[in-house]
Amino acid sequence: MNFVRDHRAKSLSFFCTDPRAAEVDLDLVHFLLEQSEENGNCNARICLHTSPEANFHEMIILERKGYYFPPHKHAGKGQSCHIIAGEAACFVFDETGKVTHCRILGQKGNILFRVGDEQYHMILPLTGYAVYHEAKPGPFLPVGDSIFAEWAPKREETEAVASYLDELRAIAVA
Repeated sequence: MNFVRDHRAKSLSFFCTDPRAAEVDLDLVHFLLEQSEENGNCNARICLHTSPEANFHEMIILERKGYYFPPHKHAGKGQSCHIIAGEAACFVFDETGKVTHCRILGQKGNILFRVGDEQYHMILPLTGYAVYHEAKPGPFLPVGDSIFAEWAPKREETEAVASYLDELRAIAVA
């Protein structure tokens, strides 16, 4: 594979070494699963762009059920998510934390969801893991790329997070 691990990243991440030859197949999905399992069942991503400074970012992301990346938005940026494996709920929130949109992505229904510029959003795997393609403008900004919602629980608030995820799952399956 034409990927190299990014040891500077906060999560298990790989970058494409030749963007002219980046392709996604089931072997790539299996590679992500293996890497996740070998590293304690963590989330993992493969960046199809060559660096955080790229003007356009495309990533294949494996996200595990129960992982919490808080609702957030990106200054001047939107993003698209296209499901590859598993099921996930895509949420969009207003400025007060009210869910304005929730769509289930999976092979039996919606397969792509776009979040507009500067909208709070969150992806919640509903199966053991979800693999999806995420596309959004770059570059990645080390500070301020993700603007986290003040109204959402912080990652370290484990009881509040568990309750919040239960609430969101209930909305997703309603």
